Amino acid sequence: MTKNKTASASRLFLLTDYATIIYFIITGLAILLFYGKVENPLSHLGIRLTVISVLISLALIDKKRRGILFFVRLFIPVVLLSYTYGDTAALNGIFFPAPLDSYFIKADKLIFGFEPALRFSQKFNAKWFGEIMNAGYFSYYFMLLAVTLSYFFVLREKAEESIFIIITSFYIYYVIFIAVPVVGPQFFYKPPESTPLHSGLFSGLVQWVQKNWEHPTGAFPSSHVGMAIIYLIMTYKDLKKLFFVLLPFTIIILFATVYVKAHYAVDVFAGILTAPFIYYISKNIYQSKFFKY
Repeated sequence: MTKNKTASASRLFLLTDYATIIYFIITGLAILLFYGKVENPLSHLGIRLTVISVLISLALIDKKRRGILFFVRLFIPVVLLSYTYGDTAALNGIFFPAPLDSYFIKADKLIFGFEPALRFSQKFNAKWFGEIMNAGYFSYYFMLLAVTLSYFFVLREKAEESIFIIITSFYIYYVIFIAVPVVGPQFFYKPPESTPLHSGLFSGLVQWVQKNWEHPTGAFPSSHVGMAIIYLIMTYKDLKKLFFVLLPFTIIILFATVYVKAHYAVDVFAGILTAPFIYYISKNIYQSKFFKY
């Protein structure tokens, strides 16, 4: 057995544990420092303590890293992404008293001469086109599962690395969401501008997600775009067939995020530009010796 494998086997925590614990500690300290500016701070602190306790308990139990417990340990942070994303909505007012959307709307107008988040769906308002856009946007929620499960069941030796890179990339985006509060067109615009145009199958599914799972946070940069590109970077090398499955959906997502009024156009550009850098940062953190022993 190589030195690295021996060190990996002797580690109490998975690197995914470290990523989640550190993110929860950092954001927990932010809650304490800006206690009066956070909605339901005790609830958020309690959830952090609970998750950290569960991760520590599982690390003590699952020393062999086999079977269902290993799967559970790897995928707890993945399942928690829904919570940690929504959690940024409670924290994104600690630095600025109000969302910064007006500045991003001005940036869109400066670049295009109009507001793409409004004009795009108005100009291309055919129901079939709207369904394609909404189907592409909705596919984003399956990309995460497709990539993580493929690594676990097809390339088990890279499962910990791939999930670490994914959740660390998400955490980096979440820190940006907290520091730069932009809620996005779907929350910032008022009716009728914010009212969906279509009522098809995928349009309905996206509207259901936006109503029940989306939060007034996380518009800049677009993590939909950024993470979709990171999935492409990862799968191009390791899971080429999956790469070609994800590619057309990613292309649609570049446009769909604006079409469904989840993002401003500048958010999409920022997602494209930040994705390679965030992937590089996450991968280099994994490859560093900081958590290895």
